[in-house]
Amino acid sequence: MTRILIAMSDTGGGHRAISSAIQGALRRLYGIAAEVVISDVFALGHRSIFDASTRLYSPMLRHAPWLYGLVYHLSDRPHVYSTIARQVELMDSPKIRRLLEEARPDVIVSAHPLSNRPLLRARAALGWRTPIVAIVTELVTVHRSWVDPGLDLYVTATAETEAAVLGLGANPRRVLRLGLPVDERFGSVQARPADLRRALGLDPNTFTALLIGGGEGAGGLGRIVTAADRARLDVQLLVVCGRNRALRSRLEARHLGIPARIFGFVNNVPELMHAADVVVTKGGPQSIAEALAARRPMILTAITPGQEEGNDQFVERHGVGLAPASTAGVVEALRMLAANPAQRERLARNAARLSRPDAAANVARTVMELVTSRKGV
Repeated sequence: MTRILIAMSDTGGGHRAISSAIQGALRRLYGIAAEVVISDVFALGHRSIFDASTRLYSPMLRHAPWLYGLVYHLSDRPHVYSTIARQVELMDSPKIRRLLEEARPDVIVSAHPLSNRPLLRARAALGWRTPIVAIVTELVTVHRSWVDPGLDLYVTATAETEAAVLGLGANPRRVLRLGLPVDERFGSVQARPADLRRALGLDPNTFTALLIGGGEGAGGLGRIVTAADRARLDVQLLVVCGRNRALRSRLEARHLGIPARIFGFVNNVPELMHAADVVVTKGGPQSIAEALAARRPMILTAITPGQEEGNDQFVERHGVGLAPASTAGVVEALRMLAANPAQRERLARNAARLSRPDAAANVARTVMELVTSRKGV
């Protein structure tokens, strides 16, 4: 049996989703031969000041994204990051060492950049040679915390992130471009959109948009729903509010003139995407990769300063969607796509070409092959 530890942090939903996608692919491909443990390494035991600060990600993302962007760019400076990394190592390496001693993994997968240095320090303290694979969870912009000479392998999602990690000094022989892992269901839903809409209580023949703001329900979803309703668009909406209960309550209390289904945190996003003609989402890498795997055009609602920078240009450059800069722009993009099936089809074809629905499986195989090669089997 091969033991795999996936280290991540529940800052937003993307890192958890990527970790779960890899876990699911490992279980599907290798069954009981792969024992997978996912651990939020910043929620172990007594939380340090740094651990507590990671819990500010969601409130900052929702209420002050500019502040998050400021922190991101300041920490991306070499001397500032070096100071932060040393402190994180000192605070978190002891408990991560205990995690490694308990899990005794054959391979470690890092799905959060700030876990890299504590993992490397803990591994060194134990005198182990267990390989550490970093899954770079971005599409364009890469923080320097992703790159460290001690890492054994980097998995990148795109040509843009591959170039970024190489520019930060990663050894080219240790960089693989395999795509961003997503739940394999996004590429495998077989039901027809009309049937999925009918099951959701919607008209099977009406243009349908899925509005989703990541796990935190960010991206101005409330404003977009209100604006689409006031514009009397010929559209029906599926709105996923995630963990943003206040947003869900506000939307459910409104008397909308357009058909809409309002959801909280759900586990059937693949089916919802396949029920839709277009995905309206904030510019997080995971949501973009999921829409690509579902072969759906997308409209981006917002870009979080920091690691999402460049994702809007990525979507438009590759011809898979639109990235308007305002709520009014999102409404007009919806109006245009609703009236232009040929344009929707062109964007969908481009999405299919760019998508990597097999990324999780490719990562799973790479991880297992790395262990095999280390064991000399």
